Amino acid sequence: MGVMYFAFFNASVVLAALAALAYFLYTFSQYRTALAARQTLRHGKGRARVSAQPAFALANGQSVWGRVLRMMSGYVADQSSQMGATMQRARGATATVVPLRSEFDVADTVLPVSIEGQAFGRLGSILTWLLAGTLVMTSLMRALITGHAPWTNMYEASIALAGFLTLAYIYFELRYQTRTLGVGAAGVSLILLLSAVWVGNAFGQAEPVAFKKIMPALQDNPILTIHVSMMIVSYAFFIVAFLCGVLMLVQGDAAKPRYAWLPSGEAADELGYRAVTIGFPLLALGVILGAWWANYAWGHYWSWDPKETSALITWLVYAVYLHARGMRGMRGKTMAWLLIGGFAATIFTYFGVSFVVPGLH
Repeated sequence: MGVMYFAFFNASVVLAALAALAYFLYTFSQYRTALAARQTLRHGKGRARVSAQPAFALANGQSVWGRVLRMMSGYVADQSSQMGATMQRARGATATVVPLRSEFDVADTVLPVSIEGQAFGRLGSILTWLLAGTLVMTSLMRALITGHAPWTNMYEASIALAGFLTLAYIYFELRYQTRTLGVGAAGVSLILLLSAVWVGNAFGQAEPVAFKKIMPALQDNPILTIHVSMMIVSYAFFIVAFLCGVLMLVQGDAAKPRYAWLPSGEAADELGYRAVTIGFPLLALGVILGAWWANYAWGHYWSWDPKETSALITWLVYAVYLHARGMRGMRGKTMAWLLIGGFAATIFTYFGVSFVVPGLH
């Protein structure tokens, strides 16, 4: 009974508290790093310039699980900064950026690492892992108790999206050695979990009785389960891409970034592109499976239902982004705004259609 009570009533509140704490830790980590960099640059010679070598290139030669172990021990920070300095000096660069450590070479001046910032960043990462694990366990418990996939209503879908977003961020942190996106990822997860608390209480979707109201077409259908999971995972990666787009606008011109302690606009552009290349095919497959399931449930593959139409528009926005960047070679603010526009379409598909526009979904 205790497990069931937690899974149905307390989970969203506990998860929101964990997300809030992770958000605070990541934010304070960035604040301390920025403060240390500003103090050094104020007394140093010249101006820090972000190298053309993106930070994600430093991670290509290491396994994911090796980075997990090194990150937990703090070893990866030292290794990444040493690798970055070595690679950049070999190319004759005057500056280098390693987002995890935020260390730069400025002439003969090296920006010091904020020990507090580094420690709070690691704590934020550990708490993010804890949040991800708790989200996964909560969803599994609800699935086992109810016998349905844990995303049959907006309450569960919000928890699932927060979970997949957290996992997507963890992948990027391990793969590309940057915690900067953690502020945004934890913040968006917090908003999603708070919305789950509100939806669960306002509409009674957290209670077991909500599952008795599920229409037969939504029950025990593996195609529907895969369809919804694909859509939610794609949304998670699109949120990561949105955070990269915001970072691109914050940094401005790639040749003259505004903030030396943040990843360059070029690195953010590449990370956003990689997030879209993961989310885009998942969204396409999700739409196809949704049409397949619609034929089974309603007797036709496509009916221009608001949810279907909005998902198609979202897919087209990211198709334009991939074409402009991949085929046309476009970069900079235009790409950043396309990522933000795609995020707006994603949020409308996820939230807006469900609450504003009536339809079969």
